[in-house]
Amino acid sequence: MQECGHEGANTRRVVRFCPSPVSSHLSRLPMRTWLALPLVCLWSLTGVAAQPMPERPSDDLLTRPALQTVVAAQIDRDGEALRDRLNADDADVRARAAFALASVQDTSAIPGLLSLLRESIPFVQIDAALALGQMPPASVPDAPLLRTLGFTRDAQVQRRLIEALGKTGTDSSLRRLVRLRPPQAAELALAVARYGMRGVTDSTATRWLLERLRADDPWTRRNAAYALGRVEALAAGRADTIRAVLNDTAPDDPAAMHLLRALGTAGDAADAPRLADWLRTAPDWRTRVEAARGLSALSPADESRSALVAALNDGHPLVARTAAETLAGLDWSPNRVSAIGVWLDAHPGQWRVAAPLLRGLARNGRSERVLNTVSRWRAERSPVAYAAGLPALAPLDRPRADSLLDDALRHDDVRVVAAGVQALTARWERTRPSTAKATFERLSTVVRRGDPALLYHAAPALADSAFAPRGAADTLTATYRTLSTPDDLEGMTTVLEALGTLGGPTAETTLRDALDHPHHAVRNAAAQGLSAATDSTVTAAAKPLPETPSIDWGALQTLGPHPRLVLETNRGTVTIALDTEQAPQTVQAITRFAQEGRYDGVPFHRVVPNFVVQGGDFARQDGFGGPGVFLRTEATRIGHRRGTVGMASAGTDTEGSQFFIPHSMQPHLDGSYTAFGQVTDGMDVVDRLRVDDRIESARVEGTRQ
Repeated sequence: MQECGHEGANTRRVVRFCPSPVSSHLSRLPMRTWLALPLVCLWSLTGVAAQPMPERPSDDLLTRPALQTVVAAQIDRDGEALRDRLNADDADVRARAAFALASVQDTSAIPGLLSLLRESIPFVQIDAALALGQMPPASVPDAPLLRTLGFTRDAQVQRRLIEALGKTGTDSSLRRLVRLRPPQAAELALAVARYGMRGVTDSTATRWLLERLRADDPWTRRNAAYALGRVEALAAGRADTIRAVLNDTAPDDPAAMHLLRALGTAGDAADAPRLADWLRTAPDWRTRVEAARGLSALSPADESRSALVAALNDGHPLVARTAAETLAGLDWSPNRVSAIGVWLDAHPGQWRVAAPLLRGLARNGRSERVLNTVSRWRAERSPVAYAAGLPALAPLDRPRADSLLDDALRHDDVRVVAAGVQALTARWERTRPSTAKATFERLSTVVRRGDPALLYHAAPALADSAFAPRGAADTLTATYRTLSTPDDLEGMTTVLEALGTLGGPTAETTLRDALDHPHHAVRNAAAQGLSAATDSTVTAAAKPLPETPSIDWGALQTLGPHPRLVLETNRGTVTIALDTEQAPQTVQAITRFAQEGRYDGVPFHRVVPNFVVQGGDFARQDGFGGPGVFLRTEATRIGHRRGTVGMASAGTDTEGSQFFIPHSMQPHLDGSYTAFGQVTDGMDVVDRLRVDDRIESARVEGTRQ
């Protein structure tokens, strides 16, 4: 799951959306015929609450063959069968078909889905709106969504329509939506964020959003703050407003973390003391993380840097780690160097915090200490800890650093080699072009190992134009020919992307051959690479998807609609309520893995403070492994909020065994990643999880016998 900025690295990723505009006669309805209606009066009769509400009732999927047939069509990606069922006599079948189309994303179903919005059955409208929101941006006409929003009195229908507009609407619909002033203000604030994430902004909408920062309703206030923190264009030039709101924001208000993130991008050095104060005093560890992270962009003065050093002793380990990461990018005074050296001496076991501090020491002229520490970690620490220290070698131009780097690149553990590649590429950016020959040879050696984790880091680096005359395309092509799905999928797509960057006859030949690959993710990567290499538009051909596990409805009936997945970790117990009816294939796979003991002893290989913890890779334990089969992406009504459990992905319909749990709301993930459950107990344990903590055992409880 590749995310931008600090939310990325070492993880499965996803690519979505291929525009296919669809028109409808409904889009030509004159706006004036209904925008003039007294919509506010209509809405005032509904008593709509702004906070999240329970979704539609169960349709008893586990006992109804007619609905199970719809799910089978969903798994087969049979858009024609699903379109036919939009006209079924049974409202539950129509709704389930619409829900299935949210996963299939068949744009030819848009007219049928729009027709369902005209029904008077709310649960049908909810699923139709959900599916429309999953279609490519600008492929769904705005007018029927706005029209239905104006007339419906059902809160959940309103919510889904606003969400759909946020995901697919045009700039014109954004202005109209804000002028309608629906009572779902919290969802509207989130929709403004969704528009902004697609590059669609409007001055009227931004003003409305800024006014909501002082809303009495905490959900609205939080979502408006999230929009500013997530979309830089919305926060740009608004630092004065953000400061004023922060002055009146309670220390425990969840909006604070998003406002601090916004101030980190929109503010200046004068804001550093403000962020430092929040870092020292905020009661929520996630708010302290954002305060520390925000300081990285503000060139804080010495007093504010003192707050970062003090935060190395924060009671929450992820705050301490974030403070260390921020410090690593700053220049240190001699006194600061000494203070951090004292801290390192006093905390020899805290390698997760020490590793970024080593990078700071290297930047600030303490190479000997860095070299000694990395050497010691190589001999005394686990491969994960040793790998964490290797990026500190990047700023060092000493023979001993070269020797340590070469040792890492030859290591048996790919996590160590991958960290060595990251150090090598960071050094290359600083030493180019004088080190081109040595860097090319090192990268080529790593690429020829053919490991997907190593290709993920090394192939893009080898695509540098400086390496083209040295035969980078030949090296990448030769390695590509040794790879195969399913185990090497991410390596294959990464190499094809790199070949697209390099271009040239060898690269183009390999890319054209890959256009015929059986796996859709490989074909899509080849098409994108060939488009880049030839400065043209190349589209991958549609072919049947790879086989996927069929659903055993008897086994799912035994599980019941809400089985519990209980994870016993070395930090404590986490209990997750799964949703079988919304994500039947995913729940079936996850519970089988747990019942077979495959999650026992598996680490959480990725922890990003105030973003996610990720684990479940029982094949490799480094984030690049899977069970050998691909699951389908299942779009659900479950939003990615704090404690939601979602599936990691290497692209659409490539889910396997890895899952993640967000620390805080992450609505930008909605619809792109299968959300299949919610932590009901032990979220405090999730908050304490760190890289290389482990699932000691996993079990399934609460099944229907």
